Amino acid sequence: MTVVVNNPVAGNFAANYGMFQNNATLTNGGATTANLFTLDTTDFANGVSVVSGSRITISTGGVYNLQFSAQFSRAGGTGFSTAEVWLSKNGTNVAETNVQVNIPNSGGKTIASWNYLIQANSGDYFQLYWSSTDTSLEVLYAAAGTNPTRPVTPAIIVTVQQVA
Repeated sequence: MTVVVNNPVAGNFAANYGMFQNNATLTNGGATTANLFTLDTTDFANGVSVVSGSRITISTGGVYNLQFSAQFSRAGGTGFSTAEVWLSKNGTNVAETNVQVNIPNSGGKTIASWNYLIQANSGDYFQLYWSSTDTSLEVLYAAAGTNPTRPVTPAIIVTVQQVA
């Protein structure tokens, strides 16, 4: 499926896009670790791909909207813990992209989600990182359920759409 955008200033162009996810629980590598969000499934894509498991790679320069949602959970502990998520471009952290979310007591879950409007050149790649001082924190995957029947809950979903 190719999306054609009619832009009165730039003319028509075939928009690039992608939707990716991870279908495994991601664990915290340590209290001072910058953990990479890995993406193991491509739902569909045109001009955007995942390289080396985490690099969201752009084939054509332009402006893109990159969005994510990740389900954080705590395997233990009491009180709130904080998780932080940020974006990097070509291996360098992008200024002012950090997000902080609180995760409740043991067994509690929180969805972290954000979207970034990013400028990319052909071949640029973006990665999402997360960290927490709480080593019981994880990004939770859940299998499909029954009674009622419901789909898998990916640990993280990332969508990318070219906007200009």
